Amino acid sequence: MPLPLSYPGFKCVLEHLEAVKRIHIIGRSPGLQKIDKLVPICLESIYIANDRMTFNKLWITCDKDEVYLKMNRKTFSRQRAESQKDTMKKLAHFWITGRSKIYVDKLNWFCSLPLDFLPVDLKFRVNSLEASDFKTAVHFIDPRSFPLKTVVTVPEASTFDNQVVTFAETFNLNIIIDHLLVTVENLKKLNNKTVVVKSSWDFRIDIIPLIEYHIETEKDICTTFVISTGDKGFIREKLREFKQAFGKYRRNLNGLNERFLPGVSRYSIPITDKCRINVYATDESKKGFYNLFVKPVLEL
Repeated sequence: MPLPLSYPGFKCVLEHLEAVKRIHIIGRSPGLQKIDKLVPICLESIYIANDRMTFNKLWITCDKDEVYLKMNRKTFSRQRAESQKDTMKKLAHFWITGRSKIYVDKLNWFCSLPLDFLPVDLKFRVNSLEASDFKTAVHFIDPRSFPLKTVVTVPEASTFDNQVVTFAETFNLNIIIDHLLVTVENLKKLNNKTVVVKSSWDFRIDIIPLIEYHIETEKDICTTFVISTGDKGFIREKLREFKQAFGKYRRNLNGLNERFLPGVSRYSIPITDKCRINVYATDESKKGFYNLFVKPVLEL
C-alpha cells in the first residue's frame, strides 16, 4: 500500500494543479480545504469586468437575474437574489480572498467597481497587465512584480508619467480616440524595450520629431517602436513623411528577414557613431494589419 503524501508533497501537487481543477477538487475535500489557502495558486489569466470574470478557461457572467458559468462548451446557471455588484464581489472573494500568494501570468482589468470590490490587502504577482482602469488595477499588484513584461492600456493624461508603464519591457498603447496626437514629449518619457501603438482610428504620432531629437542630442535610442494599423494608406503617408525628412538615408535593408510592404522605401538613419535607426514597413495583411517599424540597431 503506497504511503500517503506528506504536507510538502500535497503542497507541490496543489501548487502545480490547474487552478479551476484545483478549486473543483478542494470543494469536495474538507481535509484539503484546511491547507488550500496556504498554498500559492497559479493562473494563466484573470479577466475582471463589471459583469464577468474569467479564471483560465472558466467564464463567469453575472446577468440580470442569473449567474452563468461556462467551461469546455458546458454552461451552468444559478439564480441570484442580490445586486450585480454584491454578486460579483462574493464571486471574487470566493475565488481569490485569503490566499497566501496568487501568481497570474496575465491580469486583464476592465472593471470600474470600487476598491472594496476586493480586499484592500490583496496583491497579485503578475507578469503582464491589460487594463482600462489602470490606476485601480495597479493597486492590486504586488510591487515585486515590477517591472512588468507587458502593459496594455489606452492613452490618458497620466499614462506616460506612470513608471509601471514607462519601465515595462513591452508597452502596448491601444488608441481608441479619433484624431489623437501622441506627442514627442510623451514618447521621450518611455524607457521600454518595445512600444507597440495599435489603432483603427485616425491619429498622429510624433515619431519623426523624436528621431530628430535623438540626432540633435546624440542620445542613443533604445526603444523599438511598432505602429500597427489596418490602414495601409496611413503607413504609406507616414513613410512619405520619412522620405521628406530623411530621404538621403534611404537603404534596401536586404539583410533583414522581413515581409516588407512592397512599393515603399526603407531607411537607415544614423543617430550616433554606435547607433542607427532602421525604418521599414511589413505586410501582415493576412492578419488584417500592417506594421511600421522604427528599430534601433547598435553598430559593432
